[in-house]
Amino acid sequence: MIYLTTTYHKIKAIPTRIKVIQGGQGAGKNYAIAIILFERMINDQRFIATVMTDTYDNLKDGAIQDFENIFNSAGYDLKDYYNKSTKDIHFLGSVIQFRYISDNKKQAGKSKRRDILYINETNKIGWGVASTYIGRTSGDVYLDLNPDREDWVHTEVPKMTDLQGNQISSQIIVTYQDNELIPEAEKQFILSRKDNVEWFRVYGLGLTGVYSERRIYNYKFYNILPDKAIRLSSGMDFGVSPDPTCLVDIWLDDNKLYVDEVFELNNLMPEKIQGAERMSIVDKMEEINYPRGQSIVADSAGAVSIRDLKKYGYNVTGVKKFTGSVITGINQLRGYDLYISNKSQNIKRAIESYFWKVDQNDKIIPEPDGHESDTLAAIRYSIMRKKQNKFTFLD
Repeated sequence: MIYLTTTYHKIKAIPTRIKVIQGGQGAGKNYAIAIILFERMINDQRFIATVMTDTYDNLKDGAIQDFENIFNSAGYDLKDYYNKSTKDIHFLGSVIQFRYISDNKKQAGKSKRRDILYINETNKIGWGVASTYIGRTSGDVYLDLNPDREDWVHTEVPKMTDLQGNQISSQIIVTYQDNELIPEAEKQFILSRKDNVEWFRVYGLGLTGVYSERRIYNYKFYNILPDKAIRLSSGMDFGVSPDPTCLVDIWLDDNKLYVDEVFELNNLMPEKIQGAERMSIVDKMEEINYPRGQSIVADSAGAVSIRDLKKYGYNVTGVKKFTGSVITGINQLRGYDLYISNKSQNIKRAIESYFWKVDQNDKIIPEPDGHESDTLAAIRYSIMRKKQNKFTFLD
């Protein structure tokens, strides 16, 4: 007998073609989706479906195991229908393909078209791959995730519309409370971590959070600077559109680092030119009446901007870079407890989207995954200057 959970009923009721199933630990999302696909095969709705995630091990221990349990519960032996070499189930005229993709190459997914797509753990698949699979699917698309951070299901999928401009996706949230089959031990484990607010928000309540062991930095907000906080050199990073130019003020109290975002703006000219239509970096500094005596450590690659700032009396120097300086600076910055002002929303977003890479087995690699934001780079420059008095150019 196959037991239908509340999670199953909630997924089954999603009205749109693209179904985003966001949930916490123990919600039973995978099992419920597998039941829905099994039902469609039983009801003689012949189709080709692709079930995909990042590695074969995750397929074997996840979706394939779920289908085996469901087949057994219904009185069938999956071995009679599953081809290990092709990793396909052929059952009553329908085909379920199990596929894994561990990279973000855009050409991935350009296989034969399918009727149904199920992407398990979307945060392990890049949008370039996922969009190709979705684009070659004619029917329902199931997307599930544990939302430890904002994902492309939150930023890209909601933009998708039909020819009439109607949104074709919708999202539900399910939790352990929607899974009547959750083992009691797992339920108690989830409840035991309720005091870990950040973890429980994601894995207990299924809400989008910033929890991840891969996250490079952690932070807290501050409202008032401690009286004994010492002001350090501010950090500045220069950007060429679309990258912004930013300035961050920084203070230190014992091992606590307090940062405040002064500005982050696109399209600032590197040099002040009288009569120019666009504002320069110097213009912005003058507009906010930034103190010319305050020490600033900036990206040495912005030689033109540094020279112009010095010309107008600002106390700015370039941080010198060396081979491995990014990782060195990151590790130095990670040695502090980081506090950010409430208005520093660009810094907040940057921290929440900056992660270490992982290998095929989800083991963390101490190498940043993606672009370091300009605000984080600016903070890093200041800390690098504080930690060392001399850098050697090797770049």
